[in-house]
This record gives sequence, C-alpha cells and structure tokens, in this order.
Amino acid sequence: MVIDFSRLNSAPPLPGSTRSNANQEAGSATQAAPAAKTAENTGTEAASGESVHLSPQAQQLQKVSDSLRDQPVVNKERVAALKQAIAEGSYTVDSNKVAGKLLNIEAER
Repeated sequence: MVIDFSRLNSAPPLPGSTRSNANQEAGSATQAAPAAKTAENTGTEAASGESVHLSPQAQQLQKVSDSLRDQPVVNKERVAALKQAIAEGSYTVDSNKVAGKLLNIEAER
C-alpha cells in the first residue's frame, strides 16, 4: 500500500494515484484529517482502526522537509546580479577557487 504523505489533507488525489475507488467513495477527505493527526501524534489510531508510528528519524526528516519547502529554490537576486555581470562583461572566474572546490569534491569520494 502506497501512502502519499504530501496529500493527507482534503485535497483531491493526484491523477494516477494508487488510492482505490472504495477509499475515495467512502469519503477519503473525511478520513484524511484523522490520518494527518495520526502522523503528527505518532501512535494514535485513525478512524479506520489503523495506526501509524513514525520513528524519531522520520519525524526529524519531516520537519527538515517542511522547513526546506519554505526556502526559495533559487536566489533570484543573485541570479539577476550574475546575469547583469555576464552581460556587462565584468564577471570573472577565479580559476584557483574553482579548482580547489573540484579537488575538495574529489577528495570526499
């Protein structure tokens, strides 16, 4: 059974979801809220009698995932500044810095 933890609220399932029609017809929107509470409380039973137990590592991963979701994917100001510098021809590459970072990456392997 596949559970889409990103869709525990009352949002409709994604196309191609693995949820069965029986769950959807039985009011999956009303059952989703208790499931979300179950995941948060780690150990209480949902309305269907099933329970979910998240390990401390899974709880920490969820918190990190939530905090990363709030972060911008791209630093738009930095990208704009770099584009402007490239367009003006004032962008320079520090080859020693690039080489040093490449060596660090290889050393970590």
